[in-house]
Amino acid sequence: MAVSKCGSNITQLLAEVKDRYEPDVQVTRLRRLGIGYTVLGDSSYPELLGEAADAPVILYVKGSIESIGIPGIAVVGSRKYTYYGRDTARYLSAECAKAGLSIISGLALGIDAEAHRATLAVGGSTVAVLGCGLDQVYPAGHAGLAREIVEKGGALVSEFSPGTPPIKPHFPMRNRIIAGLAIGTLVIEAGEKSGALITAYSALESNREVFAVPGNIDSETSKGTNQLIKEGAKLVTSAEDIFEELEIKVTLNRDGGSSQDLSQDEKIIIDLLSKGVCPADDMLANSGMNVISLNTVLTALEMKGMVENMGGGRYRRTQGM
Repeated sequence: MAVSKCGSNITQLLAEVKDRYEPDVQVTRLRRLGIGYTVLGDSSYPELLGEAADAPVILYVKGSIESIGIPGIAVVGSRKYTYYGRDTARYLSAECAKAGLSIISGLALGIDAEAHRATLAVGGSTVAVLGCGLDQVYPAGHAGLAREIVEKGGALVSEFSPGTPPIKPHFPMRNRIIAGLAIGTLVIEAGEKSGALITAYSALESNREVFAVPGNIDSETSKGTNQLIKEGAKLVTSAEDIFEELEIKVTLNRDGGSSQDLSQDEKIIIDLLSKGVCPADDMLANSGMNVISLNTVLTALEMKGMVENMGGGRYRRTQGM
C-alpha cells in the first residue's frame, strides 16, 4: 500500500490506517507471530523511507525495529549470478558492513542472499525486505537465512500483512522499499530486464545515489549494470568508491576480520596466503586438512571478505588484510 505524501488529508488518512490495523484482534495476532509494525509518521518509522517516493503507509517488522533505521546500502543483483558477481557481492557487502553500514536486500536467490550472508559473516547488520507477509519466507529455502538475520540483530520487513502470498506484482513494490530504506543502491550484476534495475530507478526517483559494478561487455548478467553506468551510475571497483561518493568516514569496525576472530584452521589458510596467490592444491598439501574442511574454511573466509577466489582453484588475501 502506498500513498502520496502531498495533500491536506494525510493526517486523517494515517489515523484511519491506524484504526484499521490496531484492533485488539490484529495486535494479538501480530504478537503471536512475533511481528511488530510501524506507521508512516510514527517516531519508529525509518526516516529515509518516509522521505522516499511512494513510501508505504504501514511497515511490518520481524526482528529489531531499530535496525531498519541504521544508515545502509541496498545491495541487489541477478538471481543467476556468475562467480565474479558472487565474489564481488561478498566482498563489497562485507566491507560496507565492517564500515558500520547496514546491508539492505531482498532475501532472493543469487546476489541478495550472498549480500545478507556476507554481512552476517562479519557481524554486520542486515535487513531483508520481503514481497509477502512475514508469517512466511520466500523463497522457502531461505527460511534459515531469515531466522539468522533476526537472531543476529537485523530484521525482516514487508508492507504486506501476514497471510499475503508472494505473487509477482509484489516484487517491484518490494524493490522500491529496498531503495527507500537505503542512502544508496549498489547493483552487482543485472541483465537488461532484471528486477534489480527497478530498485536502481526507484533510488533515483528518491534522489538517492546509484552505484554499479562493471562487467564483461558480452556478459548477459552485466548488460543492465553497464547500462546504468552509461546513464550516470557511479562505477564501483572497491568499497572506497562508495565511501568516497557518500562522504562516509570509515571508522567503525574496520578490523572486523582480525586474527582474533578466526578459527585455527582459518589462521592456517591466511598464513599460507600471506605471500600472495596460492593454489588450492598447495593449501591442501600444506594445511593438514582434507578437501571438505579446506573448502569449508575457504568459503568462510570469502564470506568474511578476507580471501578472494581468483578462479582456476587459486586464492589470495583481499586488499587491506
